[in-house]
Amino acid sequence: MKKDETPPFDQSHKKTSMVVTSVLKNQNEVLVLRRSMKVKTMQEKWAGVSGYLEKNEDLLSRALIEIYEETRINKDELILRKIFNQFGVQIHNELMIIIQPFCFVSNTRNVVLDWEHSDYYWMNKKEMDNFEFVPRLKQIISRCFEEL
Repeated sequence: MKKDETPPFDQSHKKTSMVVTSVLKNQNEVLVLRRSMKVKTMQEKWAGVSGYLEKNEDLLSRALIEIYEETRINKDELILRKIFNQFGVQIHNELMIIIQPFCFVSNTRNVVLDWEHSDYYWMNKKEMDNFEFVPRLKQIISRCFEEL
């Protein structure tokens, strides 16, 4: 297995949920969002644009919906740059989250946050160690910096 590959994950958990996570890049920076105190998990950690896949929905459509809901950046202002391989994150013994990461280029830096986030920041690669991210986001962001 290569250094940056994700090991296979066990899908035999009682509950598995699919989540899309999008990283948006503008110039040489990526957008990170601070999760608000109103969300159930990972409060005040920095995240990408994420959301659970809903029934009868494709992954890319959910990613674009979440981007618009959480930032008000419209799909017309985005270019899909890369779709990364899915990987699993075990939240606790009963729950496995399967994450589908996307990397987009955004033509705008104008962000309007919804209730899920309390702050946002356009971060450059050198600033990555200054943030407390949700699990595995740092690896996704690193991959996006490599692609762009």
